[in-house]
Amino acid sequence: MNSLRRKTIVLRPILGMSPGFALAVVVCIVAVGVFAAVMLDDISRGAKKSPSVVSATNANFEQPAATIVRSHTADSSVAWLRHSAPFPTDDPAPRMAIVVVDDGSDATAALSAMRLSVPLTLAIAPTADAAARRAEAARRYGREVLLLLPMQAEEKFDDTPNPIAIHVPHSELNRRMNWNLAQIDGYVGVMNSFGEATTRDAGTMRAVLEVVKSKGLSFIDSRAHKDSVASAVARRMGVPTGDRVVAIDAGSSVQDFEVGLNTGLRHAERWGTSIVTIPADRKLIAALQDWIAEAPSGVRLAPVTAVIKRLRSSKT
Repeated sequence: MNSLRRKTIVLRPILGMSPGFALAVVVCIVAVGVFAAVMLDDISRGAKKSPSVVSATNANFEQPAATIVRSHTADSSVAWLRHSAPFPTDDPAPRMAIVVVDDGSDATAALSAMRLSVPLTLAIAPTADAAARRAEAARRYGREVLLLLPMQAEEKFDDTPNPIAIHVPHSELNRRMNWNLAQIDGYVGVMNSFGEATTRDAGTMRAVLEVVKSKGLSFIDSRAHKDSVASAVARRMGVPTGDRVVAIDAGSSVQDFEVGLNTGLRHAERWGTSIVTIPADRKLIAALQDWIAEAPSGVRLAPVTAVIKRLRSSKT
């Protein structure tokens, strides 16, 4: 009975209207209902087609291809360019850089190398006695300087203060980097000393090279291990870099020393550049002076930045 009364109350206004007006009202009510039903159906279908935020963030996206960042800047405010030694940029000859590694054990040999009449580069250990004065002396002789950055070896206990090592907290790694970099001044870049473990760890090298890049420096990978990823990471980050091609060890005979230098020459002739390291050893520095006097003139001995510039220009 109550239900019937409610229906009568609803219908009474319509029944009191004229038939035409009542029909129009009914048509409007039906149209509104149909429109609402269609809209709700569209909204429901759209929700089914659109992925949720959660599923989108969990999707397997294709990784972008790795890119090599190249810069041809001539900005002298960048440290590796500001401290570079003069070298003719238009010289098309192959370039070979000889880096004398001064670990602090033979100051006389290091000084003799600075005095040679070729543009050698000195790599100076930050822990060497009077390292800052040695770097200053090299610059007075017009020689480029690299910082010899101590890194974690693989089969040797490292007692060097503040070595760059893997599994070190980021804040501590930065502290060690800044300590080493502060020991000398006026250098064009860093080169790793040892580092068989460190240079194979991409995460550690990325953290190291972030600091190197922030200082406007270059990086030389000494290739302490054949599987080093250091220079590859550096290139991807846009850090000016080069790889050592030949390493001549301390205690080498003069004959082996000459073989090593000639190997570097042949590499430069074929590829346009090479980087060779030799220890600051009196016997070998004397042998270097003799070799320079007889070396063929087809390859130009150059500071290490000239080799890096050639590598970055992609010219051979």
